[in-house]
Amino acid sequence: MATMKYPKRLIEVDLPIKRISAHARREKSIRHGHISTLHIWWARRPLAACRAVICASLWPDPADDLCPDIFRKVAREQMTRWAKNNLHLLSEDSRSRFVAISKDEQKLDDLLELRAALLDFIADFANWDNSTVPEYLETSRLLTQVAHEALGGEPGSRPLVVDPFAGGGAIPLEALRVGADAFASDLNPVAVLLNKVVLEYIPKYGQKLADEVRKWGQWIKEQAEKELAEFYPKDPDGATPIAYLWARVIQCEGPGCGAEIPMMRSLWLAKKGKKSTALRLVHDHDSKKINFEIIKNSTANDVLTGTVARGSAICPFCGFTTSAKSVQEQLKNAKGGASSARLIAVRRDDPKSGERGFRLATDVDVQVAAGAIQKLKINIQAKKSELSLVPDEKVNPLPHSVNRLPMYGMRDLEKNNLPIKEYYKKAIDNQSVTC
Repeated sequence: MATMKYPKRLIEVDLPIKRISAHARREKSIRHGHISTLHIWWARRPLAACRAVICASLWPDPADDLCPDIFRKVAREQMTRWAKNNLHLLSEDSRSRFVAISKDEQKLDDLLELRAALLDFIADFANWDNSTVPEYLETSRLLTQVAHEALGGEPGSRPLVVDPFAGGGAIPLEALRVGADAFASDLNPVAVLLNKVVLEYIPKYGQKLADEVRKWGQWIKEQAEKELAEFYPKDPDGATPIAYLWARVIQCEGPGCGAEIPMMRSLWLAKKGKKSTALRLVHDHDSKKINFEIIKNSTANDVLTGTVARGSAICPFCGFTTSAKSVQEQLKNAKGGASSARLIAVRRDDPKSGERGFRLATDVDVQVAAGAIQKLKINIQAKKSELSLVPDEKVNPLPHSVNRLPMYGMRDLEKNNLPIKEYYKKAIDNQSVTC
């Protein structure tokens, strides 16, 4: 049986990397409609790059001697059609080439020119604004199908793109977009859920899914606000606390010092333009403790560096650096240091101005946090089922680049200071949400 020889794919001979990279950088600032808004996921692959790479990997190079004639024929027809009908959809970088083709279709008889036209098409298709344009979708899917069948695929079938480490789902999503089938898998259950939502639920349920998510998300929010109100009491001016910012503490090991060091990598609370807010350290030499002030409209010159660098702690009083190893030992002895952590600041939502800001923590906030911890203990004791209200599994005792908890004495998954997870679990258990 003769072995079929395959032509080089476009990605093996050329790729407009500079233009694709520009689209990928721009994509970072896009929120509406982007899959990155589903859930935070590290190392997300830009959709622009994935879309371009998949097209260039599936389509053969028309200038290769082994490229099927049928692919050349269809590619030539499609690029000619774009030159005649879709110049308005092309970028400035691509338009001059296609204008020339519209004046002389014979240019595409030059296979290098045909290759360049396909690469221009791929570069423009990488643009987020073109990702749902029907003309781009139709052309890319037709070329994908023709390439697949011309290279030995069963007529009517589609090429299969397999991503065994799918993560946030960029590669399988773009494979579907350009007309391929996709198989995605991942060990992380969060990644699996993300891929099921992007690849299965959204195509199947569409707007109905979005409506249900909004409906039940709003319901949970309203119920949570009622039940958790005692842990987020309104400030005298009507603003509502929405987050409590804590810092673990250690003791300075400098000679004759022993001051309390709040472990903070940065003193910035927010760095957005006029809303920039930071903390200023205030030294209490009598108690050897650090107090804080909030600096609004702060600049880089107003803000000192934090008290933590590469795991070591720098004392704000004497300047002594307690080594990372000593920091780990102190936190191990404190079982992670969560119980002795200091409440530093509160993030709050001001209904009058419609903006969010910060204020320093008060004794009332500390009492609220203590009450939340006590409430959680009571609820845990009252729980009769085998499942815990909050994660309490043992942590892998072998530290590594991801799991650093054992280095600091945290042998169990720490229970939340506030019973929020307990509430959400109960809310979901008590309701049947169906689409």
